[in-house]
Amino acid sequence: MKPSAQLDYQREALRDLVAHVKPDQMSLSTPCTDWDVRSLMSHFVGGAGMFAAAFSGQEVEIDPDAPMPDLVGDDPLGAFDGALRLFTESVDKPGAVDRMVTLPFGTLPGPMVLELLKFDLLVHCWDLATATGQPFDPPADTVEQGLQTAQMMISPELRKGPFAPEVTAGTSATPIERLVAFTGRSV
Repeated sequence: MKPSAQLDYQREALRDLVAHVKPDQMSLSTPCTDWDVRSLMSHFVGGAGMFAAAFSGQEVEIDPDAPMPDLVGDDPLGAFDGALRLFTESVDKPGAVDRMVTLPFGTLPGPMVLELLKFDLLVHCWDLATATGQPFDPPADTVEQGLQTAQMMISPELRKGPFAPEVTAGTSATPIERLVAFTGRSV
């Protein structure tokens, strides 16, 4: 199995959500408080490029204080597909996942970066679905794996920006609601 196949569910779910965003929804607020729908989708596109470069062994620098550039223009799905293709080609190159991957926030083993992406993309799928009124009900085992990774990786120092302090999900919360509550989103 190619390394990118580990993200098949997240990639397909996110692609489907992006494909169903209407032009008049691009400026809607998202649960990720710093971003509207357009900025969130630009984050996907930019993130795919950043991770592609990192898995290729390139040094990646980003300015966390810089405003999110518009990377989707008038064709969000086309931009997403192009970035996804670049990411997939990079991560599937022989040895790409076997190396230490240097990201702007630290250096991690390749397999751990894939685990980080799995939970992060689930959360952002929920963000996009919630903002645009689309359904999103991922498999419980996929979400549980994502929650376990999030609990390992989100330290108190990271509880700012996209990872706010944990909120209470409630006893009737779905698995995805428990995951997003852990990342600080209100459910």
